[in-house]
Amino acid sequence: MHLAKQKGFTLMGLIIVFAIIGMITLSILKVFPVYMENLAVKKSLEAIETDHEIKRMSVSQIRNLFEKKLDMNQVTSIRAKDAKINRSISDITVKVEYEVRKDYIGNIDLILSFSDEFEVAL
Repeated sequence: MHLAKQKGFTLMGLIIVFAIIGMITLSILKVFPVYMENLAVKKSLEAIETDHEIKRMSVSQIRNLFEKKLDMNQVTSIRAKDAKINRSISDITVKVEYEVRKDYIGNIDLILSFSDEFEVAL
């Protein structure tokens, strides 16, 4: 009587596979909303950049417009007061740099850094 070798997953192998799938799923669920919010920040900046009135606006008017765009897009990771807006004789520069910290597992956090900017020639 010859015993054939069994092929397939063992219980331990199956647990490891499910653990890996669970970690990947958890990572996606934690990171995806942050990237969607960053996309909303980019859209807000693009809307300001393409606004025909921007060349006539003061720094405070640009900041107020940016705040309205962020509110419209329900962005909570950054406020317009955190944006660096510089108006010179030749151009307007708007730069947004921020970090988002998300709880991952226990005392492990994910830190995501974003930097977006645009420049409009006057």
